[in-house]
Amino acid sequence: MKKLLTLLLALLMLISSAAADPLPLGELSGVYCFPEDSDEAAAQYVYRYSYPQVAAEDDAALTINEFYRYLVEDAFGFAIPMAVDGLDPASPMQAVTSITSEITCNNGEYLSVKVVSESMTGASASQVVSGHTFSLTGGKAGTVTSLPYLLGILEPGETDEWLLDRQTNKADELVRSLVWDVIQEMLAGGASDCYDDLTFDQFAACFYPEEDFYMDADGNLVFFVQEAVIAPAASGVFFFPFSVEELLDEL
Repeated sequence: MKKLLTLLLALLMLISSAAADPLPLGELSGVYCFPEDSDEAAAQYVYRYSYPQVAAEDDAALTINEFYRYLVEDAFGFAIPMAVDGLDPASPMQAVTSITSEITCNNGEYLSVKVVSESMTGASASQVVSGHTFSLTGGKAGTVTSLPYLLGILEPGETDEWLLDRQTNKADELVRSLVWDVIQEMLAGGASDCYDDLTFDQFAACFYPEEDFYMDADGNLVFFVQEAVIAPAASGVFFFPFSVEELLDEL
């Protein structure tokens, strides 16, 4: 029965995705330099950002656009002032924060965005990945969808705190277990530079599957573990794709 339900859900997702049109997209981008009268080449600090905007006027599009406008407003209100306050006036090195976005899925059912925030000071660089998967239909249209809703183990209107926590933990534990198995296979095969002494608890404390994912063009969920969590920072961010069918089959 579980196999049948999994196949039916996958078929429904395929049909709805094929029937819907992708969203028309624009861009919300800009550059801030400090000192404010400097250009990018001479600035001590540069903040660049690029987020998608939906070129439509329906409620879902307006909600998505406002989500990214808020991120920009929040950066100018907090992140940028904090970065400027932390600058060393005597340092000759330029500090740069660069935020780029990639549309990884735009099938009319979901709009998924991979966002990479890279911080650079001189030759030193680090990056943080985030994912935003917006539902475009139903009661949560225009809002970021977390993993338990996407898997269908939580209904859009659910308000019971116990059930919300239970199903979120259930989805998290499932994905952590599956990703941990892949990490163990990588270590056993000798093809990974993951820490030899990495423990599951150390890994789990820094990986939040309910939100650490984006959807690819085929509808797979790509989970990511930030750099320096399971391997040295030089190894970068690790990505672990799973199909929705694989996850549902394990629930």
